[in-house]
Amino acid sequence: MSSGAVVYFKHTVVAVFAILLFYLVAFRGQQILQYIIPENSLSTRLDGSTQNEERMFTEQELLAYDGKASDLLYLVIMGQVYDVTKGIKHYGPGESYHMFIAHDASRSFVTGEFEQYSEELSDVSGLKDTELQQLLTWLEFYDKTYRYVGKLIGRYFDAHGQETSYRQHVLERAAKAKDADQEDRKYPSCNVEWKVEMGTRVWCTTRSGTGHERGWAGRPRKVIEVDGDTRSVQFCACVPDEETGTDPQYVPFPGCNETADTCIIPDQN
Repeated sequence: MSSGAVVYFKHTVVAVFAILLFYLVAFRGQQILQYIIPENSLSTRLDGSTQNEERMFTEQELLAYDGKASDLLYLVIMGQVYDVTKGIKHYGPGESYHMFIAHDASRSFVTGEFEQYSEELSDVSGLKDTELQQLLTWLEFYDKTYRYVGKLIGRYFDAHGQETSYRQHVLERAAKAKDADQEDRKYPSCNVEWKVEMGTRVWCTTRSGTGHERGWAGRPRKVIEVDGDTRSVQFCACVPDEETGTDPQYVPFPGCNETADTCIIPDQN
C-alpha cells in the first residue's frame, strides 16, 4: 500500500471514530438530561399547568373542570384544588359526590348537604371546633390520595395564594379542638387511607394516632355512639389486645377478623 493510501486510510478511520464519538456523547448527554429532568416534569398538562406548578383559579375558571366541559374533575376543599379524575365513579356527572366538583362546598364534608350547591356551602364559620377538626381530616385525605393542583381565589386564599385571615382563624379553631380531643380520647386513632380499587383501609401500628412510639399497636375498632357519646369525631381507634371487647363503644368492623391489625371497608356505593 502506498504512503498516500495509508494516510488516506488513517484519516478515514479518525473521521469515522470522531463521528461515532459525537453520537455517543450526544446520546449519553440526552440520557443524563432525562435522568436529571424527567420527561413528565417538562410536559404541559391538560389544564395548562406543569407538574410542579401551582395554579390560582377564579370561580369562573374552575367551572371548566366539572367533568362536562372537559374530562377533568377538580374538587375544592378549604380553597385547595385537587384533581379527582381518577375517582370518576364517585365524582363524575350523575354520581353521588359530583356536587363537590368545580366549586368549594367545604361545609358539606361535615354536614352532608349533597343535594345542591350554593355559595354558602364554602362558609364553615358556623361549624363547631370539633367539626372543623373533622374537616381537616378530609383535607389530609385529599392531600394523600389525589394530585394537588392549586388554590381557589376567594374566602380562603387571596389572588397571590396567601392565606386569608378567615382561613387562619379556621385552622386555629381546629387546632384547639385537636389538642382538647387528644386529651379526651381513650385510645389513639387508626391510620386511614382510601383507594379507588380498594375502598377504605384502617390499620394500627405502634405510632398510630399520636405519632410517638409506644409498646403496643392494638386492633382497629369502629367507634360507635353510645348514649350520645361519639368520642368527638373519632372514626377508628386502636384498642390494646387485653382491652378488646371490654367497652361497647369500640366494636370490630363488619367483615373484619377480630384479631386483624388491618381492615378493608368497601365503599357503600
